[in-house]
Amino acid sequence: MLSQSEIDALLKGAIEIEEKDGGGSVNLAEIMGSPSNSAPINKSSDPSKKIQAYNFWSPERFSKEQIRAVELVHEDLAERLATSLPTFIRTALRPRLVHTEQGRFHDFLKDLPEQSLFHLITLAPLPGQMILTISPNVCHVILEQRLGGKMEGEPSIRALTDIDQSLLRGLVEHMLNDLKSAWSKVASIEPQLDDSTVNQHWVQMLMGNERVLLLTFELSINMITGTMNIYIPFSSLKPISANLNPAVWVTGRKEKQSNSAAKQMTLDLLYPVKLPVKVTVGKTRLSLGDVANLTIGDVIQTDTNIKNPLIMRVANEDLFNVQIGKIGKNIAVQVVSVNRVEKLF
Repeated sequence: MLSQSEIDALLKGAIEIEEKDGGGSVNLAEIMGSPSNSAPINKSSDPSKKIQAYNFWSPERFSKEQIRAVELVHEDLAERLATSLPTFIRTALRPRLVHTEQGRFHDFLKDLPEQSLFHLITLAPLPGQMILTISPNVCHVILEQRLGGKMEGEPSIRALTDIDQSLLRGLVEHMLNDLKSAWSKVASIEPQLDDSTVNQHWVQMLMGNERVLLLTFELSINMITGTMNIYIPFSSLKPISANLNPAVWVTGRKEKQSNSAAKQMTLDLLYPVKLPVKVTVGKTRLSLGDVANLTIGDVIQTDTNIKNPLIMRVANEDLFNVQIGKIGKNIAVQVVSVNRVEKLF
C-alpha cells in the first residue's frame, strides 16, 4: 500500500524507481519530460503537440457489433462459395473465415506480396470500393485447374500474364452473385468488378489512408493452402451502420418481397368470394312531413344529373363509375370507368 505522500509524489513524477539489476535509479519526472517541482505543462499551448479532433458520436472505426455483423455476412459468403466455386474451377475448394482486423489500408498493403492481383469491386449503391486479393500460390493452382492442367507440389510463383489476369477476373465475377446473396440480409447491393490490377502504387493512391476492415479467408485447394483477403472501407459501410448488428443479420432486413406465385394463389382463393354491390341512383333531403305525405305517382328530384355517371359501391368502396340502362325487363348498369380498383388487391 502507498501512503498519501507517496501517491502525491507519484502523480507529480517525483518518485525514483530502483532498477532490479542494480543499474541505478530512474526518476519519473525525467521520463515524463518535466521537473518534479514544476507545474503541469499545458499541452494545448505546446506547439510541438498536435491536437486531432475526434468525434465520439461518429467515430471513424468499426464497433464490435458492426464487426460481428460483417463476420456473419462473410461466414455465410464462405458457405456459399464452398458450393459454387468447386463447380467453376473443377476441384474441391472450401473457404473459411479465419481472421478479422481493422486498421489503415496502407499498413495492410505492406504485408502483401508484390505479385498480388487486386480486384476493385463496387457495392452500389454504397460509396467507395472494396478490395479483394487471393494469394499468388492459390491463384496459380486455380489457373492450372482452369486450363486443364494438374500441378504437383508447391507452385512456382511468377508474374501474372494478361490471360492469367483475365481468367482470375472471371473467377471474381463468378463470386459476385454469392457476395450479393450473403449481403442481402443486411443491405441490397449490386456488386460489380470495376478493375483488376497488379499495380500496388495505383491501389495505394486510390485507397489512401482509408480505415478498412480486413477479412481473411483460408483457402485449401489440391493440398495447397493460401488466403483470400477482403478489405472493406469504413466509409462504404457507414450508410448502413444501423443495419450492421448481429440481430439484423439473424432476422433479416424487413422489406417487402414480391412473390408473384403466392400473390396469384391468394387471388385464386379470393375470386369466388361474393361481395355486396350497390348502385345509388341519387340522394336528396326531405322533411318528415314530405315523407309522410308521399303517395303513389309522386316524383322526387335527386341531386344526380342525368348525364353524369353513377357510383357503384363494392364492399363499401366507391370503385366504379357506371351508366344506368335496361336489359330486358331488368334495370342494369354499364361500367364506364374504373375508380381505385387497386384497393381490392
